[in-house]
Amino acid sequence: MVSSVTGYGSTSYALLNTATTTGTSSGAASAYGQSAAAGSASASSVNVTLSAEAQAALAAQTDNRTTDAVVADARSALDKLLAGAKATSALKDGKATIDVSGLDRRTLYAIASNRGGKFSIEEQVVASLQMKASRDTSMSAAASAMRVTGDYAGLYKAALANLEAAGPEEKASGQWAKDKTALTEGLKQAQAKPGVAPSGIEDDPVAAYLKDVGGVVASPRTRDINAVASDVRTVLDKQYAAATEEGAATSPDEGTIDFSKFDDRSLAAVALNKGGQFSEHEIAQATAEVKARNRDSVSSAYKSTQGQDSSAFGKSLLTQYAAMSDEERQAAGWTPALYDKMVAMQNLSDKLASLFNPDGSVNTGGTSLLDYL
Repeated sequence: MVSSVTGYGSTSYALLNTATTTGTSSGAASAYGQSAAAGSASASSVNVTLSAEAQAALAAQTDNRTTDAVVADARSALDKLLAGAKATSALKDGKATIDVSGLDRRTLYAIASNRGGKFSIEEQVVASLQMKASRDTSMSAAASAMRVTGDYAGLYKAALANLEAAGPEEKASGQWAKDKTALTEGLKQAQAKPGVAPSGIEDDPVAAYLKDVGGVVASPRTRDINAVASDVRTVLDKQYAAATEEGAATSPDEGTIDFSKFDDRSLAAVALNKGGQFSEHEIAQATAEVKARNRDSVSSAYKSTQGQDSSAFGKSLLTQYAAMSDEERQAAGWTPALYDKMVAMQNLSDKLASLFNPDGSVNTGGTSLLDYL
């Protein structure tokens, strides 16, 4: 009995950062990709090129499979990917062993939301991370334009377009409805006050995305950590030179440092003093910020999983671990030993939950508590 780890609100972005998947299996996913829908249509010698979001939306709308068929396809695709990678689990030591980027969105959602109870927690995590990576990609161009022009409306439109490309199962979820409400309000505010970031929106996916990717260091998730640290050094020095608020840091050695626009990996570079470029004051304040963010994300995960089955919180933490870079894990103290303990406790939680039926009655299918002890 395994629950969903999907969702697109601020909690989800805190838990589901960009993950790097390894291992491929040719052909295993292609049979289930719906993105093969025509990317261009021609009529009267006029070619119309569809955006990636439009192609995905068209694929979802023309996908006539039943939910059961989607689940069966997903299970088959994963089995082939795992066999091709010679892996027994979709995660090993918190890192993906298979590449699910070739699976279509309905298939990924079926896995991430554990439709039919057919998918392991590791498979749910990998699928959720791929969905999040695809959402980030769909918003990256609009985000880059926003940083230059201040066009928040374009960013909210991109997020809404990605949301509308969901399949029927995803659109029927409570999370999808919450995200639609938040993004619609964000677009309304952005259009009413151009250049001003929308605010006061509960679980705003765009605000969560911008916090996740940061706004002052280029490509922090993909570059060498020492290069990221050098960029952070430059940005901090400029920030000190421009500081005017009382108590704000005007040098590396005193004052309150504003780390709010730094993503988690850039912040980890300071906390770990990568390249030996940071003062003791900067390291101490960055470390405090890492702890605060970690505390907030765990607390948010706990609150967001209340009312779900007993294993939901643990699955959120496993997802958070899998999403972190090595530097983020080190800075936050999320060690491999901690990961192993979480996996062991999660497996026990799933086994204990399987002893009971959805109505709370004891499962008399032949398995007893002694089988797990």
